[in-house]
Amino acid sequence: MAPLIIAHRTCPKDAPENSIQGIQTAPRLGADAVEVDLRLSLDQKPFILHDWSLHRTTGFCLPIEATPSAYVRKLRLRGSNEPVPTLQAAMDALDSSLMLAVDVKTPWSIWHLAREVKKRGLEARTLAWCQSELDVRYMRRFAPEVETAYLRSDTDPAGKLAYLAKAVRLGANAISAEWRAIDPSFVNTAHELGLKVYSWHAERELTPAKLESGLDGLVTDYPVEARKAFEKLEQGTGNKERDEPGS
Repeated sequence: MAPLIIAHRTCPKDAPENSIQGIQTAPRLGADAVEVDLRLSLDQKPFILHDWSLHRTTGFCLPIEATPSAYVRKLRLRGSNEPVPTLQAAMDALDSSLMLAVDVKTPWSIWHLAREVKKRGLEARTLAWCQSELDVRYMRRFAPEVETAYLRSDTDPAGKLAYLAKAVRLGANAISAEWRAIDPSFVNTAHELGLKVYSWHAERELTPAKLESGLDGLVTDYPVEARKAFEKLEQGTGNKERDEPGS
């Protein structure tokens, strides 16, 4: 079974980064899910934004955590007339088949995520990716139906095993691992421990070892190319099985 194709920051190659337009574009590019980043404004309102500062995506030179939500709502994403999306707006923009992967960037934003997911009945379509151990525990306790991944950057063998062990202890049911960490052995070990495996942002070049690793989801700027790569792999596997004696 092919992994989920997850559009990184809502398809920044085809729409503004972390935008409603990106959420609406992703399904047409073959994405099964969109990945967004969650941060809070000065008055603790949840917005979709990757960086700690608003500068790169809006031109406004202040951290979002120091900016009132009323002002954030007046800003526009570079190259468009679209405002910085709220978490609520991002969820409302999902079509009926699209999943939402949320990279939780700041403390306390996990509370907003749990509340909005439960309010909208999106538990089965939401992936919560948490760097904070406390966020993992919170989500597993207050929204146990939501698949919650522990996110870390370990790439050396010992670090990767420790990462998996920590994820299990925290009660996570998935991990979000750096692309360089993904290999068949690592993925198999994670699956044996009951953990799904999602990649961080993947490079455009999808090597056979990565494609055949068995990971459950791939985050990419190029969902069209990723979909074609996995379809080609599946076709090749099917042809190989038909060619085997006695098959």
